[in-house]
Amino acid sequence: MASYQATTHASVDNVWALWADVNNWKEWDSGIKHSELLTQFSAGNSFSLTPQGGEPIPVTLKTVTPGKEFSDEAVLPFGVLRNIHRIEQLGQKITVTHEVHAEIKPDASGFFGKEIWPHMQCGLPESVNNIISLATQK
Repeated sequence: MASYQATTHASVDNVWALWADVNNWKEWDSGIKHSELLTQFSAGNSFSLTPQGGEPIPVTLKTVTPGKEFSDEAVLPFGVLRNIHRIEQLGQKITVTHEVHAEIKPDASGFFGKEIWPHMQCGLPESVNNIISLATQK
């Protein structure tokens, strides 16, 4: 598991609006080339996500609690990736958290550990801080 969190004065509504706007995730996550949700941002719905240098992958929203958290899951040839995004109110501030959980098949662990996981870990602080920056500007 990898995780990053940061605290901000940005509003819950502004952070949530950025998360729920799947089609514009590339604005705050440089690891995403394209993402597209053709339905509502609600549990059970799926969207397409194309990572930089990769092919489109289907991702399913597993949980969505507006203003609080959402999680998604991608089932890939090498295993399953689960993301949890959470907002917690702390007085006048909020904490924004992004966790990534990876269940990797044993025969793919070397490839994943060398080629994919380091980029995902390094991208967490950047994406959370970008979300906060954009949410603060609104």
